[in-house]
Amino acid sequence: MATQSYKLGPGSLSLGAGPLAVEGQFSNVAVQAAENVKTTDDIDLLDGTTLDGDENASYAFTLTGTLVQDLAAAGVIAWSWTNKGTEQPFEFIPNTAEGRTVTGTVIPVPVTIGGDAKVTQTSQITWRIKGDPDFDDVA
Repeated sequence: MATQSYKLGPGSLSLGAGPLAVEGQFSNVAVQAAENVKTTDDIDLLDGTTLDGDENASYAFTLTGTLVQDLAAAGVIAWSWTNKGTEQPFEFIPNTAEGRTVTGTVIPVPVTIGGDAKVTQTSQITWRIKGDPDFDDVA
C-alpha cells in the first residue's frame, strides 16, 4: 500500500451553535486522545490457583491549538469568555480536500489575553471534549 499523508489546511474550525468560524485565527489545531489504563494485580488464592487481575482502558479527548488573539466583540476570545464551562458543539475539518471531519462537544476555557509587548499576541488552548468525538466523512 502506498504511503498516504496530508497537510493541515486549508480547512475549517467552527465553534458553538452559531456557529463561529475561527479557522482564520488558528495556526495549529489538533484533536488529541489520552489513554488511561487501570489495572489490578492478580490474586493468589488459598487453593493454589490465581484469579487474574483486570485491565480497563478509558480515553479522554481534547481540542488543542494555537490562535492569534483578537479583541473583537464577536471573536474567538470573547466567545471563549462568554461560553466558559458550557457544552458547545464544534466541527474541525483538517483539510477540505480530504473530506474528513471531527465533530463533538467541547468545554471552552477562557483564552488568555495579552502577552509580550510589540508582538502579535498568540494563545494556546486545551479544551476538554465531552465524551468521544466523531471522526467521519464531511456531510
